[in-house]
Amino acid sequence: MTVTRETRTKRLFRRSARLALATSGAALLLGAGIASAHIEADPPAVQAGTKATVSFAVEHGCNGSNTTKLEFKAPADVTDAQAVDKTGWTTGAANGTVSFTGGNLDASTPDDFSITFTAPTTAGVIHFPVVQTCAVGETAWIEIAADGAAEPEHPAPAVLVTDGPPTSAQLAPAKDDGADPASSTGGGGSSNTGVIVGIAIGAVVVIGGAVLLANRRKGSAPSL
Repeated sequence: MTVTRETRTKRLFRRSARLALATSGAALLLGAGIASAHIEADPPAVQAGTKATVSFAVEHGCNGSNTTKLEFKAPADVTDAQAVDKTGWTTGAANGTVSFTGGNLDASTPDDFSITFTAPTTAGVIHFPVVQTCAVGETAWIEIAADGAAEPEHPAPAVLVTDGPPTSAQLAPAKDDGADPASSTGGGGSSNTGVIVGIAIGAVVVIGGAVLLANRRKGSAPSL
């Protein structure tokens, strides 16, 4: 069977389109994974010197392995930090570390773990580094970015301490996942978005080039 030039062009276009769609789809899935990778504090802001309860959202396990223990390191200027009782888990607090042990959180099931404490009397950003231990492996959410630096891969959960009652803007979820609550912009989220957009644009260019090539060759192909 003779394959015409037009047929070859159509096949080339279909292969290019499938490749471009697969690439852009992978980019979107990557973006979704990045967006869900952090441990976030709720509320993200508390008033200085007041008693507060903050929940920390654990969104996934360790590379598909169930979470079995969480250990939060309370900031040095936080007092009386205690774990809020949680069904199925044993809570504890010792030497500035608040722990949840003995549980078994499915790797794909998000859940919240809450801590009560008295906030520092001075406004600023405080961090709660946490080590997430799983049935296999662990993830240390302990990295703190320097001022002006890009967000690290595993940032420690952060809480903004305000002089007065937090405003609605300060209590709103961060625009960029994992962004420091003291800032309205976050290095990690914006850079990830840029990469994803760039990949998507590249996919469009691939499809457009294939279409142009197909049209040109179609015009010059001999009629049967």
